[in-house]
Amino acid sequence: MYRKSFPTIASLFALLFTLAFAAQAQTAIQGNGTLVKLKLTQAVDIALQHNLNVKSYQVSMQNAELQFQQAKFNQLPSLSGNINQSASFGRSINPYTNGYDSRNINYNNLGLNANVLLFNGGQLKNNILQTEFTLKATQEDLQSIRENISLQVVLSYLSILNAEDQLAIAKTQTEITKLQIERTQKLVNAGSVAISTLLDLKAQLANEESNVVSFQSALDINKLTLLQLLNDSAISQFELERIQVPVPNSSAYELSIADIYAKAVEAQPLVRAADFRVQGAAKSVDVAKAFRLPTLSLSGSWSANQSNALKSVQVLGTQEVTLGNVNVGGVNYPLTTTQPKYGEGSTVGYFDQLNNTQNKVVSLNLSIPIFTKYQNRTRVSQANLQKVNAEIEASKARLTLRQNIEQAYVNMLNAAKKYEAGLTQVSALEESFRASESKFGAGTIDFVSYNLQKTNLDKAKLSLVQSKYDYVFRTKILDYYQGKNLTF
Repeated sequence: MYRKSFPTIASLFALLFTLAFAAQAQTAIQGNGTLVKLKLTQAVDIALQHNLNVKSYQVSMQNAELQFQQAKFNQLPSLSGNINQSASFGRSINPYTNGYDSRNINYNNLGLNANVLLFNGGQLKNNILQTEFTLKATQEDLQSIRENISLQVVLSYLSILNAEDQLAIAKTQTEITKLQIERTQKLVNAGSVAISTLLDLKAQLANEESNVVSFQSALDINKLTLLQLLNDSAISQFELERIQVPVPNSSAYELSIADIYAKAVEAQPLVRAADFRVQGAAKSVDVAKAFRLPTLSLSGSWSANQSNALKSVQVLGTQEVTLGNVNVGGVNYPLTTTQPKYGEGSTVGYFDQLNNTQNKVVSLNLSIPIFTKYQNRTRVSQANLQKVNAEIEASKARLTLRQNIEQAYVNMLNAAKKYEAGLTQVSALEESFRASESKFGAGTIDFVSYNLQKTNLDKAKLSLVQSKYDYVFRTKILDYYQGKNLTF
């Protein structure tokens, strides 16, 4: 039985956020191909078209369709034909006289056999239903993997946007620092500020430029991740079309865990697949029970044969044949008669032989199982165990789904709180930095105090961007469980 677990939130986000913050990564997307402009819907379609797991599930579904179709075909009558050609050499038995014949004999036999099953305890009907449930389960498996790939593409897409936003903020920080260096350089030239302040700013710029390189590397790796998901050899470089990522609502998610779970049970293909497998296992029990019942079938056959040993009879003339003697008055008188003289003629024609040797049989067959070494009892017991196992798997699927939703919901609430806190922090630090910038320009505070304020604001802005996308990621996970559209 096929088993598959729900995509764990931890595994998805571990991959995405590890890539997003791989500061030391140096891998970049390279290629000489044309730069492709990708929309989110296009990226999802391309990934679904080229994903090998999707193709593998499609093959499995086609195989299940064939099995279901064959189960229905098994209700039809069967018809077979046979042709046998044999030759014997030397001293052979003549098939017509059953005597030995010292010539080469060729023998040809034709036959047709037909059979139709009238009753077998419902095996065929229940087997059709069983394979139909297997087909439906396989279709749900395919839908599940398609949705899973779509989710990975959406999260990868958002990770790229997240990395681009962080890179843009980092570049803006370096531009602000460059402007501050130019301003400080003039003050140093005028003798108003010590040169150590200028050197500190240049060191700060070098650190910020290093951050830009790290964020660029993270962006390149995120693009490489999406490129691998697309798995399209025609695309070596791409640029994403920016989408309007909704600003997270501070009121958190609109549904409770119970409401999300209720919708997810109906929407998740893996749950439906597990239920179909339970129904299929129940039909396998019925199939096993049918082996205990009699089987009634109707069969018919037709056969005919031909051989070069069958010759026609030819009249060669007449002949006198003595039948015996008659005693008349003590004198024996011979008694004779004239009879036709027969001889062996030519071989009887092929189709004439077939017509003359036809054999037609119709039979009604009833097979009653009396003792089968407990095979039927064992077969039923095994089918019941498979049904119990399928029910356990269905329960596990629901339990895993609920646990994942509960974990996703808690993560979403934490992400919402972090985003709200980030908004408040950035707002407060922006006001504090504006005041510090004015004081630093007027020379009333030193560089260390100014730089501390700027560094805190920079970190808060980057953290806010990350918490924004983190919150959107978490809500998309909950949308996924409910079967909602993952695009924006």
